[in-house]
Amino acid sequence: MKAKKLPSGSWNVQVFVGYDQNGKKIRKSFTAPTKKEAEYLAASFKAHHQEVTRDSSAMTLSEAIDKYIEFKGATLSPSTIRGYNYIKKKAFPSIMNIKINKLTAHKVQAAVNKEIGTKKPKTIKNEIVLIRTVVKMYAPSVNLSDISLPQPKKYIAQELSLEQVKLLLSEIVKDEQAIPLLIAMCLGLRISEITALRWSDYDTDNMVLSVDKAIVRDITNAMVQKGTKSEESERTIVVPPFLHKLMVRNAQKPSDHIMTKSQSAVREHLKKICDNVGIPHLRVHDLRHINASVMLYLNIPAKYAMERGGWSDIKTMDKIYQFTFKDQKRVVDDRINDFFSQAVDL
Repeated sequence: MKAKKLPSGSWNVQVFVGYDQNGKKIRKSFTAPTKKEAEYLAASFKAHHQEVTRDSSAMTLSEAIDKYIEFKGATLSPSTIRGYNYIKKKAFPSIMNIKINKLTAHKVQAAVNKEIGTKKPKTIKNEIVLIRTVVKMYAPSVNLSDISLPQPKKYIAQELSLEQVKLLLSEIVKDEQAIPLLIAMCLGLRISEITALRWSDYDTDNMVLSVDKAIVRDITNAMVQKGTKSEESERTIVVPPFLHKLMVRNAQKPSDHIMTKSQSAVREHLKKICDNVGIPHLRVHDLRHINASVMLYLNIPAKYAMERGGWSDIKTMDKIYQFTFKDQKRVVDDRINDFFSQAVDL
């Protein structure tokens, strides 16, 4: 590996690292101000590459994430790959360049502790889920099962009363941009699913909306269409009459998208509606939580609720999405107390 001097005055070395799927040689290039430095960088990389070839657990955590993404390939959605790359760049900088066979629960816990208070608990949990998966695949002897994570906070929607939900609904119905928000709140669709909807997906004769695709951001931040989150997410939902009237009145060409504004514009618009009603700002995704909670309030059997919401796991629906309305807790308390009071009277 001898460095060559470039016209710029810098020195460059190329290292052979293998072949691609077409049999073409793959080389990695190193450039430095001096010949010695360029050759040192190349030699260090080659030694590390040889070590990783012999033992995959010698990869750094950052390299292992790249390897995992490559291994999973087309099974990962564009948004998932984007999320994994974001974690690699932004999460736990103190351990990303450590070889995974040198990771310990103590080092990972210290990295988690540094993020507490600066990131949402759910964000930290998602980061750790990826890291545990990657380490288990490439360094199974490293045990990260005892990592403690911050407790998740309640979503703002979980603090709403049933009356506030009704007020929010009545305010959305009056709005000129009502349809996407009503689809989220009344039908429980994800924002990615709403973004992908076209007027051809709505059967006006039977008042049925078909959900079979989503639009998400890929690694380049471009909006791309993909399938739904899971097989269970492909579903058809009957639309309530008031929403049907709005959709018929506003219908466009079959190929046109139902949601004409950007996701960020819809989110900002929802904040304004929340201000009008006098409730804390909600995310569009909170409307999906509200939909799940209305089904719980109405005692809709879990199987039907899962099919309508497109959940593949009852635990996800039960533990994450469904909550009780705060003004209905007193109603339930009174019903329970009445039962025992009547029993005592007997």
